[in-house]
Formats: sequence, C-alpha cells, structure tokens
Amino acid sequence: MRKLHHLFLLTALASACQLAAAQTFAPTTSEYNWSTTVNQLGMRNIHNRGILGEGVVVAMLDTGLNLANPEFSNNSHILRGYNAVDGSGDIADNLNHGTHTTGILAAPGNGTGMYGVAPQASVLMIKVFNGGTAAASAINRGIDYAAANGARVINLSLGASSPTGDASLRAVAASNNAVMVVAAGNDSASNPNWPSRYAKESWTNGTMIVVGAVDANKRLASFSNKAGDTAQVYLVAPGVNIISSYGTGYAYLTGTSMAAPAVSGAAALITGYWPYLRANQVAAIMLNTADDLGAPGVDAVYGRGMLNVNRALSPIGSYTYRTANGSRTTVPLNTTGVVSTRPSVSTPSAFQGLKTEVFDEYGRNYTSDEGAALSGRSVMTLYSVLGRPDRMLDAAEQVLSSGSRLTRLQSRQTEVQQSLRVSAANQSGEPWNHVRRTDASVVMWRQTSGLTFSAGDGGLSGMSLGLMGSSLATRLSGVDSTLGNPLLGFAPSHQFAAMAVPLGRHWTGRVAAARSKAYDAAAGDVNLAELSYENGTQALNVSAGQLTEQGMLGGYSKRQLGLNQQTGTSGITVSAAWALGANWTVTGALSRTHTGAPSASGMLMAGTDVRADGYGIGLVRQDTWRADDRLSFTLNAPLRARQGTLTYSVVTGVNESTGDPVYGTHTVNLVPTAREWTAETRYATRLNTTTSLSAVAALRVHPDHDGSAPSQLAVGVRLNRAF
Repeated sequence: MRKLHHLFLLTALASACQLAAAQTFAPTTSEYNWSTTVNQLGMRNIHNRGILGEGVVVAMLDTGLNLANPEFSNNSHILRGYNAVDGSGDIADNLNHGTHTTGILAAPGNGTGMYGVAPQASVLMIKVFNGGTAAASAINRGIDYAAANGARVINLSLGASSPTGDASLRAVAASNNAVMVVAAGNDSASNPNWPSRYAKESWTNGTMIVVGAVDANKRLASFSNKAGDTAQVYLVAPGVNIISSYGTGYAYLTGTSMAAPAVSGAAALITGYWPYLRANQVAAIMLNTADDLGAPGVDAVYGRGMLNVNRALSPIGSYTYRTANGSRTTVPLNTTGVVSTRPSVSTPSAFQGLKTEVFDEYGRNYTSDEGAALSGRSVMTLYSVLGRPDRMLDAAEQVLSSGSRLTRLQSRQTEVQQSLRVSAANQSGEPWNHVRRTDASVVMWRQTSGLTFSAGDGGLSGMSLGLMGSSLATRLSGVDSTLGNPLLGFAPSHQFAAMAVPLGRHWTGRVAAARSKAYDAAAGDVNLAELSYENGTQALNVSAGQLTEQGMLGGYSKRQLGLNQQTGTSGITVSAAWALGANWTVTGALSRTHTGAPSASGMLMAGTDVRADGYGIGLVRQDTWRADDRLSFTLNAPLRARQGTLTYSVVTGVNESTGDPVYGTHTVNLVPTAREWTAETRYATRLNTTTSLSAVAALRVHPDHDGSAPSQLAVGVRLNRAF
C-alpha cells in the first residue's frame, strides 16, 4: 500500500493523556507569513477571533510524529499516541510525513516557525506505517483506536490502488460521530484512489470527504487525482510547496497529503465551535460553502470546489429564532429593507443587551445583538431646526364671490440641475436650471358662516389643526412646533382631511383624519376630535386623538422583536395661547398618551401598557426690529414614557452535547432616567418680496431621553431668495 496523505481526527473528548503544559496562541508576523496553508485559506481573522479548534481531538493516521520538533515539544495539545503496527506507544516518525501533515493541521502558533489551521486542536497520532507501507490490518486498528478514543475527525493522508480498510470505515460512518478526511491521491488520475473512493458509497452516510490539491493560484496540481465519480464529496485545498514541520525543523512538501489536513483542520474548527453537530453535518457545511472552481457547479475535476473556511464558519440559509413557548421565526439571511427604530418615548440604552442565540440551517447557534439596531442615537442638525435649504413655503389666499376664502399653502422642493452654458439653458445664460416640485400642500376653504374644510398631503396638517386653525395663528409663527398633537408625528408624510364647525360664540368643533402608509417602517393613521375656544386675545384647544399604528410609538423592527405589529394609542393635548398686547404672545401645551399592551409576537412574550407625556411652552414677539418680523423663544419636551415594559424570550446559550437551546428572559424598561428638552431662540423676517432671513440657536439637553448623552447645540443663519 502506497502512502499518499495524512489522517487527521478531531474530537471534543480528550480521553488520552496529555504530555505537557497548556499552550498559548501568540503567533508572530513572521510565523504567520510562514504559514502557507493559513495564508492561502485567508484564516488570520478566524484565529484572531479565538476560533482555534480547542478541545477537539484529531486523529492522524500517518507515519508518526517527531516530538523533538519545536512545534510539538512541550505541547499540551499532543496526546499520547498509539502504534497500530505493533500495539505500542511508539510513534517515532522516521519518514517525517506525519510530522509535516500534523504541522499543517495543528502547529500551535507559539512564536516559532509556522502554525496550523486548528492550532489548539488535540492531536492523537496513530502510527499505521511500517516503513513506506501500511497494512490494511494496521489501518483498521488505527481507525478503531481513533473512534474508541473520541476522535471527531479522522485524517487519512494515505492511499492504495485497490479497496482497503472499509470494515472500520463503515463502523465510523454508522456512528456519525467523526468526519473522515481522505487524500485523493497523487496519480494524476481521473478518479481518486482508495480508500477515498469509498466516499461515493451510500454507507458513508455523508461523513467522508475526498481532498485534492491545488497550487497558490487555485489550479489543480498536475499530480492530483481529479474528483471523478466522487465529485459530490470532493474538495480541493492548498497542497503545493507547503511549509510545515519536518524532522526537527521545517520543509516544503507537495501532495494531496498536505491538502487533507487543511480540510481536517477546518472540520476541527467547526466541531470545536459547535460540538453538538453530527459528522455528516460538518462535512456538508464544508462542501456547501466551497468556492466553485472549474466548470460552473459540481464538476469532475474540482468537485465542489475550494475549501472556504470563512464561509464554512458563517451562517447558512436562514436564521431561526426560538422561544421558550415553542414558537419559531425563520428569517432569510439576506433580509433587507427593514428600518428598525425604537419607540421614541424610550431611550437608546433601553434595548442595549437584548441578545439571543439564533440558529442557521444546520442548527448552529450565533449570537444576534437584536438591541443594537434599536440603540441608535439621533442628532440635531441645522436641517432639523432651520429646515432644508432646498425647500420653500408659499402661501396664497383668494376671496371668492360668495365671500368665502380659499387659502393654499405649498412646500416646494427646489432641485438644482446643471446644464450647458448656452442661451437655451435659461434666459440669463446661467449654467443652472431650477426645477420646483411641490412635496407638501394644504388647502383651506373658510365659508362666511365659519364652516371650514381643509385637506392636504406631505404631513402639513398641523398648519390647519389645533391653535393653528384659530384666529391667532398668524401670531404663532416660530412657536407652532410646541402646540400640535404629537400623535400626528407618528403618521409621517400623511394625507389628511378636516372639517371645522362653529358651535356658537367663541367655540368651534373640529374633526380630522390623517393617513400614512409606509413599507417596512413605522406608520400610522390618526383620527382627531378637537374643541376650541377663542375670544380674539386668548385661544384654548383640546385635541383628543386615536392613533392606529403599524409599529409602536415610532418603533418598528423585524418581526421577531414584535414591534411591527398593529398597536393603538389614545392621547389628549391641551394647548393655549394668550396675546399680551399688540406684539407679545405666550403659548403652552401639555400632552398625555396611553398605548395598549402589545400582543405576544416573535420573541416578545409580553408587554405592559405604555403611558407617556410631553409639554412645550413658547413666547413670540412680532414687529421687534422690522415690520412683521418674528422673535420667538421655546422650550419643548417631547413625549417620554412614564410607564411601560417589554419582556422577551431569549436563548442565552445551548447545550453543548445536544444543541438544545437554554432559554431566559430579558425585560426592556421603556421608562428613561432623564427627560429630553430643547430650548430654542429663533428670528425670522422678510427683507423684500423675494428674500427672507432666518436665524436660530437651539440647545438640546439629554437627547433621546439619555442622561449620559452630551448636549447638542445648533446655530445657523439662512438667507432665502426666490428667483
């Protein structure tokens, strides 16, 4: 029998005696550069993450091991070996083949020479060669010894021209406990030799992988046997000019024997990270994540393709979320388009630490930080306080023949487009065109009786509802942001319609409906009923609303967090304005909301009712320095939860023997420890019929209701000119 490759075996059980103290993985840069296989497989980041194959026993059926080599002397991961030829413990390597393949597998990264694919795997060397040949009886005894001593991976860097060793291989395959990695052979043949050729047989139960050799350019080595009739279970790995341990030093060797321990090492990493996986699962993971080489798909030369350890360690297919009540939610790995936001009445820290184990197609657990997407912080910008510089608000009023008035407000977005500098560009020959597009509007029709209808889109309902629908509206520019019903903020870019009916002297009733639609983001519909009082210098408005939201108070998430469900919120806002003489107006508003407890959904086991409140006060002066200018001061505190929790069922870990989830709970307290408030000073004036000037200074304290967040300051001046 001709020797071709090495055998490598990994297991989570270290039943054999260890010989020395524990090893530390601390490779130097030069050691990494010398690690041919690790380099060609791109594994540095894997090892830096601590994925080293620790605790996995790998059985190497080979020529033995030179324990005087600096990679293996005083190495605690080298288990006491076995000589399957004479039954002794003598594993001396007179041919250095086993020493070389073992270095590729598990050289420890100790600052000397090079290091292997699974540097902390436990190596069980089983010597099966007597000189340059290995008897079938020795191979069978070696396989039996490996299985009996807990091997989870068996590396066979050897081969023969005829069937051999199948008796013990059948027993290992039936147990489904150890991945068998077998070199394809070095005969330049169209099919692998034996025993790797057995891999195509159904009795192997998917536990055997055949390994061919490629060079540094991922081309099949001229000597390597091709995939042939084992294509479905055939991988290639680096096997040309591979540096590894040899004797008491190092050497370059070439062969499919050098390629096989790369695959065995990858199997050790997978098994070490997920010890509950069965052997055929580990094999399937490596086969299904290989990089396709040669003809598209599985082919007779490269089989499944090139081993890709990074992909093999990454999730495959989908994520499954599991909960203690037995429910499962499966999410494709490529899920996109879901905008995750937290309920705005809470704080980013509320969802921090919300983690769970999720499971891929093979049942492998991965830690998913579900709270991270809901822990983002918002930032106050000049756009948010001054408005976008490419938007302008136009107003026009028309008195109809009946005496009724028609008012139209438009928010226009100006798109600047570059054109050629020719007279056709525009009349002035300037190289810019300005295209105006209406993105929001409001139309109000006020009859002489006081009956008023209004409608619009783009989220501008606040310009005709509440106190902005009163006779004091013209005095409230600059403080209007503190007066509206906050439920409308949960219906972004809504369309609305409203009707106001006089109820007698000073009193007006109003009903309104706003509709907002969004996909994979929070959106809601709001119905309002308002009662207003005004007497010329004073105005009072009570606005009661019902929000039906796909989401929860602006919060929205992937379905497993349960924030994408329909919730209902009722709220009331009381606002007032008082004209103090000809120039000053003072305003104030107080809002309270109540959201019903969400239903159990996905990981969300239970929730309580959420109650929140907010307020705002303002002071505005007109005609301060110029006719019809506005100087305003506001203090605004947005809605903040004062009651509310969400309780999630999470997987805190898995049973390492079975892979069964270990469940726990995580409760999110929506009540922040601080309250956000923003103080703002604003000045606005029109310089002429086409030019306006505005300036603002705003200080935001405890942003997002986070007491540890630094305050935010925005100061800006804006000059608008229409042309």
